[in-house]
Amino acid sequence: MDKDHLIDLIASSLICDSNDSKLSENLNNFKNYLQRLNLDQLRTMSKEFIL
Repeated sequence: MDKDHLIDLIASSLICDSNDSKLSENLNNFKNYLQRLNLDQLRTMSKEFIL
């Protein structure tokens, strides 16, 4: 699984999609945080949040 797919998977599992602008801003901030992580960190995080 590539990094972008893991980021989308983690973000969508934690924050539901909504038209709320505040929620949208938080999702973007969270995705930016995830972008700074390396692939191994993302894999570990996905195992913890998705399972």
